[in-house]
Amino acid sequence: MSNHKRDWITNKLERLVKLCKATEPDIPDDTSLFTPHTIDAHDLLNKVEEYNMSNSDLVEIMSEANRIWKIRKKIWNGEWDALPEAQLIYEVEDYIIRGAKINAIKHYKYNSERVFGKKYGLKESKQACDAIQEDLRKRGKLK
Repeated sequence: MSNHKRDWITNKLERLVKLCKATEPDIPDDTSLFTPHTIDAHDLLNKVEEYNMSNSDLVEIMSEANRIWKIRKKIWNGEWDALPEAQLIYEVEDYIIRGAKINAIKHYKYNSERVFGKKYGLKESKQACDAIQEDLRKRGKLK
């Protein structure tokens, strides 16, 4: 990868990291100090800075960065402050699209009490994630 391309992608990912930092909750919940998006954004930036990436690797990194950006911009614009359910569903969709269904289930389970006022168990969380996954398939967002 050329230095110009690396610098351009690095600059974009640094903007994503700043947006994630700016939209972190003021008070972390009991399970996480940082949101998964902030962790993922840092990871993407480190990959580009530290490794010689193939073009397909770069496309995957840019696609993942775009998904995170879209969510965090909605948070930044205040579109999700009043809709925590929508935010949680969108975050779960993000995990499922990336092939991280186990993380989606964990995320749903750990955030259920904050969002729904009821702590869901593993079985309920898996059922909810299965329904979200099926909806993604119906909308053509997942094969």
